[in-house]
Order: sequence, then structure tokens, then C-alpha cells
Amino acid sequence: MSISSVSIFVKASLLLLIYIPSLVFASSLQNGDAEKINRYANLTHAVLYEWNYPSELSNEDILQQLKQSKLQSDESDISVVFRHVIALSNAQQVDAPKVPVVIKEVLLDRHWQALKRADIKTYAFLKAYHIYIKGFNDFKGSVKRLSSTVPALYSLKNDLLRSGNKVAIITVSMWIASELIDTAPIQAINEIEFALPHLPSEPSGNKLVMEINLVDAHNDLADLYLNLNVPTKSAEHAKKFISLKRQYRSLETTDFLFAISTLNRLGKFDEALELIEEARDSAPVDDHFESVFVDMFEMSIYGSRLREGDKAKLTELSTRVLNSSVLFPSESADIKPTANAIYNAVNGNDEEFNYSILQLEEAFEKKYSSTPLKNKAVLNRYLILKHIYNIRGDIENAFSYQEKYQLALLNYHGERFQSASRIKLDLLSKDIELAEYRQKELLSLQQEKVGLTGDKANLRTAVFALIAVICLMITSWLWLAKKQSDKQANTDSLTGALTRRAMLRQLKALLKRHPSSCLALLDIDHFKRINDKYGHAVGDEVLSTFSYIIRQRIRKSDLVCRYGGEEFLIYFEHSTEQEVTAILDELNNSFSSKTNWSATNKAFTVSFSSGVVALNGTTNSESVIKLCDDLLYRAKNRGRSRVESTTLAHSY
Repeated sequence: MSISSVSIFVKASLLLLIYIPSLVFASSLQNGDAEKINRYANLTHAVLYEWNYPSELSNEDILQQLKQSKLQSDESDISVVFRHVIALSNAQQVDAPKVPVVIKEVLLDRHWQALKRADIKTYAFLKAYHIYIKGFNDFKGSVKRLSSTVPALYSLKNDLLRSGNKVAIITVSMWIASELIDTAPIQAINEIEFALPHLPSEPSGNKLVMEINLVDAHNDLADLYLNLNVPTKSAEHAKKFISLKRQYRSLETTDFLFAISTLNRLGKFDEALELIEEARDSAPVDDHFESVFVDMFEMSIYGSRLREGDKAKLTELSTRVLNSSVLFPSESADIKPTANAIYNAVNGNDEEFNYSILQLEEAFEKKYSSTPLKNKAVLNRYLILKHIYNIRGDIENAFSYQEKYQLALLNYHGERFQSASRIKLDLLSKDIELAEYRQKELLSLQQEKVGLTGDKANLRTAVFALIAVICLMITSWLWLAKKQSDKQANTDSLTGALTRRAMLRQLKALLKRHPSSCLALLDIDHFKRINDKYGHAVGDEVLSTFSYIIRQRIRKSDLVCRYGGEEFLIYFEHSTEQEVTAILDELNNSFSSKTNWSATNKAFTVSFSSGVVALNGTTNSESVIKLCDDLLYRAKNRGRSRVESTTLAHSY
């Protein structure tokens, strides 16, 4: 062997001695991170889905799991994410115990990025949940949160699309669908259908990742299509759900709900009764809420079918429900009154029947006042009364409630489509396609004489209702297009903030309506130096990032505009000087923590200075902004990266 060969061999050996241990170390570090993330994820799953709920895990069990996980003592970036999510998950629970997790530091983008690099699937679930729960808490559970959560979830999905990780992408799609189920059902269906081909039947990984699966997706689609009155599609997904759950898990009584309802609506009574028997086998005992639940569904089938012998079955089942010793929750307070009305529809005289209807109406009123789902309660009420009058043989009243049901259904979907139009949508063709599908289904059902009336008048009613729905959808889309055009005119194209003109136009009315508010003028420190040193592309990125951080932090009721150059003006509704100062300090901390920029490979930090004025009844926006500017100038002279503020003693 030559000397040169020996030299090469020695160098290679030395390189291996250096490289192999580093590989082993990296591998062990990754394995350690994976094990830790799964441990934290399983703990978080227990908190999200079982804390303060009757389940296999008690609160004490979860506290023990928290202790064993060592999450609280972990100083890693990843641990910060899990602590924040756990704390947020029960932040709104006032009268119930909270998970005793201590927040040690502000949750920043670098913490999220650390989790994303280590486990993108868990990152996708937790980031989506964080968007949801933060919106839920900020808007106190109101659907108004959708104006914040849905765009944020779509932004997350677009970011993950670049990663190419299918599980992470469909995880966010399922979260979007979950947010849109009640207000934009068509869009929710599109998100689930997008995810469907990639969802695992038997997911693997930690418990959070396993929450997103094919079995539950089919159940969600069955629910959505049933509410949209497309029973054949609902039945298709309900059957797939039952088949998959039978294969991979154990079936419960409630799992048969959508399949039985859709088969009943389609007039496939024998198939529905077969599922009733399977559902009954899944119920724990005879005198149990779930067995009563099955009895009520069986009555709905016999009440729709009304063949010879079905009224005897209705008598038997209603008697069993009335004699049950089960204590019903308040949301099911109408069960026994419904059973009593069905019994009297078959066996009672007019006085007994009318009195049972009166009792049922009272139960409906009680349920309506206590449920948040008002529209669904009304629909359920009309449908039950229609069936009861049909059992009684009172076709006139039955038809009257059928008409009320159809009108309420039209109004319900009208409200939902209007809500959907306030969210960014681009799927009009899908909506019309589904409406046409519904029309065909109603025509088919009408021809088969399913339900009370098979006459032409009812067919015309159904067709006119569908035409009204389509017209409503088209009107909503035209309105949305105009709104989008107006929004573009009022929005700064680079930063996404309002334009100066749009802000000033709104301020005058806002200052009169909300006298206890604040204005803040913000200016990025040394922005000209950034432009000169790194170029305008970097400067643009700094501006857009700054605007994004502000818009993510402020409330829906607040406003931000690009006031000029690197200046931003923020209106804080119903806020004090101290509250706004704290928010601006938090924003400065978040902004200055960003060091890496996509438009340059140079790392640097940026801060801002600000001037804040608490209005105290002042309505002269021009003078207040001038005072903000003076305070901003003072902040610049006192070292930058700070807030100078004042509260006006009287009208200024």
C-alpha cells in the first residue's frame, strides 16, 4: 500500500470516528424526542377529552399522568407548546377544577417550529386545536370566532401543503370541517371529502394523531348529509361507518342513529328494523337510557310505515317507555311526553289525545329554552308532531306540520348558507350540484310515495323550496363577491391591514360609540437601515410579518391599519392604557423574537416604538393621532423599543 493510500485510509478512519458517534447521538436524540412527544401528546389527549368528564380516566389519574410525564420540569421548546395547549383547554371552566400546569414563558413561533421539525403530525393537530381553542375562549364560544379561526386554519393548511405530509394536511382539513359543520355544511363536506382518500382506517401514533381517522369521518358525513336532507348520501356513509367500526372497534347503541334515520326517511323500513335489533343488542340492559333510545327509534319506524300490526307495536313500545324508571337528562325531557302522545294517538279518546299533545308542547318549550340548538329543536318538534298526527289519522294536521317543517328547514339552511357566505368560499358549483341532487332525491321519494302525501301539490312545494334555496345561494354569492371587492379596496395589499383611508373613515363613528377605547401609533425601529442594508424585499417581509403578528394578537373588535410607510395605527375597543401597554409589550416581545427571514440568509431582530392614548370620551381622532405621534417621538428619543402612553383627563 502506498503512503498516499495510507494517508487517505487514516483520514477516512478519523472521519468515521468523528461522524459515527454524532450519528448515534442524533439518532438517540430523535428517539428521545419521539418518546417524549408521544408521552406529552397522550397526556394532552387525556386532558382535552377526559378531564372533568365521566370516563375511564378520573382527574386523579390524569394528575398522576401529568406528574409522571415530567412536563412541568421540562425546559425544552417543545414542552412550552404542550403546557400552553393544556392550560388553554380548560381556561374557561369557572366552576370546575383546572389542570395545574404552570405557564413559564410566552408561546412563540420558535416553540411551534421546534415541534414541527420533531413531529409534524402532532404539530398539525396541536396547532389546529390551539387556533380553535384560542378563538373559542376569545369569543366565549360564539360562532363569531369563525371569522378568526377559519382563515387561520386555512393558512395553516396552506403552510402544511408545502411540507407534503398528507397526515398533517388532512388533520387540519378535519379541524376546518369541525369548525364549519354548523354554519357552512357544504364547505365542511368538501374538507372531509378532500381528506377521505388519505384517512387511515386504523391510525397509528400517539392518541392525538389517532383522533383523525376514516371511521369518524364517515360518521361526520352521515350527519352532514342527513341535516342537508340528502338521505341516500347519508345512508351510504352511515353504513360505511358501521362497517368500519364493527371491524376496528366495538359498536355502541348511538352508532346506529344516522343509519336508522336515513333508512326510515328513504322508506327502507325492513333494513332500518334490522339495524334496530343490532342496536338493541348493543344496549347495556333493558331498563337503561340506551334501550329507551332504541325503543323511540323503533317507534319512529312503525309510525312512518303504519302497516297492519304496526299500531300494536307502537302501543307496546310506548307503554314500555312510559313504565321505564330511567332518569332522563334535561335535553331529553320530551321523551316520555312523546311516548305518551303516541300511545294516546293509537288508544286515547279526543280529550286524552289533546291533553297529551298539550303536555308534549310544554315539554318542547322547556327543551327549546334550555338548548343552544334552537333551529334543530324546532325542526325536531314539527317532525314529531307530523308523525303523531299521522298515527292518529289526522291528515290535515299532519300535513300542516309537514309544511311547517319544510318552511323551518328552508329557513334553517338559508341562515346556514348566509353564514357560509361571510366566510371565504369558492365552491358555488358544488353547492348548486348538491341542491340539484337534493331535488332529484325529493322527486324520487315523491314518486315512491314515501311520507304522508304523494300528490302533485307537495311535489311543487318541494321543487319551489329547492328553487328558493338555489336563488338564496346565488344571491349570497353575489353579495360575497361585492364584499370581497370592497375588502380589497380597503386593505393594504402588502400587509393585509386596513388602508389609512378605510381606518379614518371608521374611526369617527367608533370613537363616538366606544368612548373608553385607545389608539396606538406604532413605528418599526431603524426601518430605513433595514431597507438600505438588506434590500426592499426584506423590508417588505418585515412589514408583512409585523402586520401578521398584530392581526393575530388583537381582537376581532379592534382595528389595525398601515398608517404610512412603516407606521401602523391600532384602535383598541373598550381598553385601558394599562391593558394596551401590556399588549404592545407582548407584541414587541413576539416581533423581536423573530431572527430568520426568508428573503435573506442574514439573521437580525427588529423592534418597534409606540405612542398610546386612552381616549376617555374624546371623539376628535385627528387630535388624538397627533398626540399619539408626539408620544411615539418621545419613545424614539428615549431609546426605542418602548411604549409611551397617557390617558386623557377630559375631552381633548
